[in-house]
Amino acid sequence: MMASSISYQYVIDPDEARAALAAFADQPVIGLDTETYWDYGARQNRLSLLQLAAPTGEVLVIDALTASAEGARALIENPAAMMAAHNARFDEGVLRGAGFEVAGLVDTLRLARRTLRLRSFSLASVSEHLFGVALDKTYQQSDWRRRPLSRAQLDYAALDAQVALRVYQELSAQLEEAGRWEEELLRAKLGLQPDEAEALNRLRAKSKTRAKRAPENLRPLTAEERLTVERLKLWRKQTAEQERIPPYLICHDRTLEHLAIVRPGTVEELVNVFGLGAAKIAKYGPELLNQVQASSEK
Repeated sequence: MMASSISYQYVIDPDEARAALAAFADQPVIGLDTETYWDYGARQNRLSLLQLAAPTGEVLVIDALTASAEGARALIENPAAMMAAHNARFDEGVLRGAGFEVAGLVDTLRLARRTLRLRSFSLASVSEHLFGVALDKTYQQSDWRRRPLSRAQLDYAALDAQVALRVYQELSAQLEEAGRWEEELLRAKLGLQPDEAEALNRLRAKSKTRAKRAPENLRPLTAEERLTVERLKLWRKQTAEQERIPPYLICHDRTLEHLAIVRPGTVEELVNVFGLGAAKIAKYGPELLNQVQASSEK
């Protein structure tokens, strides 16, 4: 995940921007970042670039000074379109200053502070800790108002959006495994809707009384259970390739082993399986049940 290897589209035309944004419709989550310059007259940061990264691999860099970010309004203002940004408060302020009613931003800085133990929670520090990738922040303070922008500046901008997405994916997987994802997602989301605020309060109350813990020592698997795990791993690999994400973001090995042992028969029973929160059950639950049942029929 180095800047030189990033594939991204840089658009400077409004029509091209609208066409490119079609790839970001209906994505489960989108990495977002902005590059800005300081407007001395207005004494505020102005939007220069809007960067978006999708789990399917598309990375888009929109030049807000030439193409305008207006084509992304429907995405930015849609509460159902989840977007992950590091230090999202800053990006929210910049986008609001550009005239957008921002909705759906999730702050990976908040997620990192609730999940990791680090001296610094900057995107560079979190990236190095999680992925062993040291981000070069040389261009952070470069002149983002000047045109044309250099290839190095554009590489830097595209990488930050991609890393924000990967940080979200990794931290969500860790929190899902710990049974804390639903609550921490709501904690990290900016501008909670009334129903989301109510859900957060319920989860806080619930977490004080019960937390789903990982089985400390799963018993050795039987031969039949090992075959079930192998079948689940094959399904996980194929699904990860289709979604273009690492397999561990779907389920950890311990989750698959727990599934093989308890062999749930209904979606409701999946709640008791380690590493499966509501989001993953909603997305993968029926297929997980199909794979477990199919392995029993062999």
